[in-house]
Amino acid sequence: MSYICMVANRNGIAVSGDSRLTFQPERLNLHLDNAQKVFSCPEQNMVWACCGIMVMAGINYYKMANWILRQKNRSLTSRLNQISGIMSRATGAQYRLTRKGACFTLLLGVIKDGTAQVYVLDAVNGEASLRTLEAPVLIQSGWVKSLHQPKPPVSAYQDESIDQLIARVRERCLWAMRKDGRLASQEAKHIQTIGGNVRVVYLKAHS
Repeated sequence: MSYICMVANRNGIAVSGDSRLTFQPERLNLHLDNAQKVFSCPEQNMVWACCGIMVMAGINYYKMANWILRQKNRSLTSRLNQISGIMSRATGAQYRLTRKGACFTLLLGVIKDGTAQVYVLDAVNGEASLRTLEAPVLIQSGWVKSLHQPKPPVSAYQDESIDQLIARVRERCLWAMRKDGRLASQEAKHIQTIGGNVRVVYLKAHS
């Protein structure tokens, strides 16, 4: 489980994510707090974040997506389609193996001709979908919806500066982390899977 959040408007795009990688939470509750979930590629005017299934059979799918997305000699559509196919197979395999929900989400923001656009790729139990959204938009993802802070109206962020967008996504990630921590302290069976450090990357729409 992770938490990632992306917000985009006419001034740019900011995306945040936690850094916790959890291993077998139901059995061992082992975790590392140095996972890389947010990425940037300024030369392509792109930022992105991943959450959900991260490592399986020795493959780090976040690093794999990062490697594919940096192949700027290919169209963005072909790169997203490749990631979609890989993650459909990976989540399908995990679901068949564990009989529990297997999910992966990629939030990708691009600035082209001064306009921000967001792509949302979801793979769930072997089925993938891709949506394209125009700014202004705020998207958050993570397996437990109760750890998602309610969305503000578009009017609250559509004119915010890039610094305000950065502060907004950082605070939403911290909110999810704090709530997950409270639940873990109150409920013996709840495992805190949002943790570590909050990382933020951003793009400015204007120089």
